[in-house]
Amino acid sequence: MLQNLFLDDQSHQYYELIETETSMKFDSQFGRMEVSKTKMKDGREVVVRFLTHEDKELLLDMVNSFSDYVVLWGSPPYDEAKIDRWMNGVGKGLSLVAVYDQKIVGISASYTNLLPRGRGIGGMMIYLHQDFHGVGLGTVMIKKLLGLAKGKGLHRIGLEVVEDNKAAVRLYEKLGFKIEGTLLDAYYGADEKYHNMLVMGKIL
Repeated sequence: MLQNLFLDDQSHQYYELIETETSMKFDSQFGRMEVSKTKMKDGREVVVRFLTHEDKELLLDMVNSFSDYVVLWGSPPYDEAKIDRWMNGVGKGLSLVAVYDQKIVGISASYTNLLPRGRGIGGMMIYLHQDFHGVGLGTVMIKKLLGLAKGKGLHRIGLEVVEDNKAAVRLYEKLGFKIEGTLLDAYYGADEKYHNMLVMGKIL
């Protein structure tokens, strides 16, 4: 499972999605490249594109169909308020969704620090539907997101992930993220136990 727990909902007083004239030009170019589908390991073809205003109901459908396994290391609740926060990324060029059979099966987004000494420092989040775990979708979405972030001038992407979320940790390491530290007992799980969280980062 690939849920990322980087402050995706709680930290918007310090983080926002980037929007500049330069970035919007880059968005347009990227959008034209995304008309083709990406084939997963199991042969299914998925379209990865920018988040749009029309995606809210599809995102609600996705989170409402999440299995307990998907949200095991997640950040509940998965409600309309959370979706509304995700929808703030529309038009900003750093929010992507994966679409299969007219359904959204994944979302990823990057954020940038608003504070003066946080210039070029960003974070990211990703959620995938359980039907698309282990088929390469996480790799595809994160690679595209990192490319966008670098194109918009971000210098570093950081994240926090539960140490026991082994699949996510392996994926981030495969994509060049380094473990920078451990937060002891920083996540209270559905199992009613405390778990360590790893601080990870990647220089773009």
